[in-house]
Amino acid sequence: MRTNRSIAIVPGTRARLLVAAALCVGTAFVSRPAPAQTPPAGTATPAGMTLVTSPADAQIHLRGSSELIGGSPLDLGPQWSGRYSVVLQAPGYAAALGALDFPGPGVAPYATSEAGGLSGKLLLHSLYPPGAAALMSGRAARGWAFAAAGAGGLGAVLRDQAEYSGKKDSPDVETTDRAADFRYARDRWVIYTGVVWALSAMDNILRPRMDVREATPTRVTIATPRASRPGVVARSLLVPGSGQDYVGRNTRGALWLGGAFLSGAVYLTAVESHHRIQTKRARAQALLLTATSTDAAERQAEVDHFTDLEKRSHRLVQRLGLTTLAVYAANVIDAGLTPVGSGSDHTSKVSLTAPAGAETASLALTVRF
Repeated sequence: MRTNRSIAIVPGTRARLLVAAALCVGTAFVSRPAPAQTPPAGTATPAGMTLVTSPADAQIHLRGSSELIGGSPLDLGPQWSGRYSVVLQAPGYAAALGALDFPGPGVAPYATSEAGGLSGKLLLHSLYPPGAAALMSGRAARGWAFAAAGAGGLGAVLRDQAEYSGKKDSPDVETTDRAADFRYARDRWVIYTGVVWALSAMDNILRPRMDVREATPTRVTIATPRASRPGVVARSLLVPGSGQDYVGRNTRGALWLGGAFLSGAVYLTAVESHHRIQTKRARAQALLLTATSTDAAERQAEVDHFTDLEKRSHRLVQRLGLTTLAVYAANVIDAGLTPVGSGSDHTSKVSLTAPAGAETASLALTVRF
């Protein structure tokens, strides 16, 4: 007689059996680890780029799609490519500006900025409208100071010329006198604008420039000219604030330049006003000579009034002239006291560095004290 037996599987036992079965099946499909892949024979890892400076202890500031600040020699990864502006500063040397283009691994970088020394290209760029060359070279504050002074002077010339053209043919004597006043003012503003333009050209010629001494696919040597105290003072004698800008004190130099232009414009406005008062006094004196006995007292009062105004205006012109000279002299004295090669306004206290390439990316925050 056959006996039927049944096996009861409790829930916990069933779960353990299912897990064991799954492990057995998984083990059957597990493959052996693949061997590590090695680069094909003859394939070289792209070399990095090293920036070397003359002098050897200079600080380099690169700014483009990313930003990097460091001392020479400065090692860059192979992922660095594109155009970068360069500021090169060292104790006792000028703060040279330039631009480098890094084509990519295996290709030597090259300068895209003007080299030092006079050249036809440099002279042509120097003749650009006031401030254009400074703005193109990355000196924004100085460029806007030149541009504002040049635009203001040109606007005054056009205004006075329009007034003169509209009044010069009038039969009225007073209108003709006013036309002569506007012509006088126009000629002075032409001189002012011409001086601004000439100073802008000279400033572009005097600024320090980065020089590329050597360029290979893995190494670039860049240099900056040496700075001297007499050279700094001489530059500020020629162009206000130029000496300060030469050694990297860009904000300081731009303030002196703007102050000189502003004081000069105020002085010129006072001269223009003084000339108008002189014209009115001359007209009043002419009317006094032809006045009748009943009008003589009134005409004499007008002459006395304009004579008093002329004296006060003359004193104001003298004071403003002395103020302009004082600003210019203070700029030269400050150039003699400015530290040479001990820092640059181009280098900010805090910078964010993010060099990125096709395979790598990094981010760094740099704080300098």
